[in-house]
Amino acid sequence: MLKRPSSRRKSKKDQVELNLVPFIDAMVTLIGFMLFTTSFLAIVSIESPFPQTSPSSNQQKLLEKPLQLTVSIREKESEIWSPFERIPSKLIPHTEEGKPDIQAIHEALFPIKQQFPDETKIVIVPAARTTYDLLISLMDGLRTVEPTDPPLFRKNPATGIDEAVKTLFPEVIFGNLLGDT
Repeated sequence: MLKRPSSRRKSKKDQVELNLVPFIDAMVTLIGFMLFTTSFLAIVSIESPFPQTSPSSNQQKLLEKPLQLTVSIREKESEIWSPFERIPSKLIPHTEEGKPDIQAIHEALFPIKQQFPDETKIVIVPAARTTYDLLISLMDGLRTVEPTDPPLFRKNPATGIDEAVKTLFPEVIFGNLLGDT
């Protein structure tokens, strides 16, 4: 005896079609909104290079003591010094608000740049409680030559011509954090 075919095959249910137009409209609007908002996002970065060493250059550098200019930020004062005593140490008291006097630090660094015009690196050793905003303003003060500063020249080794120096110490390196001293 033959079995009767299933009744499900014969039923003609309407096929459901998804309307994708609203979904596509939403995606187009979302992509446009994302492109519009990301064009106003400005990302600014200040490069701080890693210390680099090579064995051949170390031998030559060890023959003469490097400057290794360092600015230490402490609780009540800032200090500009060199671990190899190439410059005299200078203490700069903080402002009345308890923040480092960035203008005074900048003015103290200018004669050092005149004495060592080829030096580009400076080490910042911040205290543990130093804020991010303070570090950024300090880095800006250490890196730039202000329009009010006297002109500073350096001899170009390739041409032998004196050129104006446009930056004080553009390569900022971070040292170890100081404790609550």
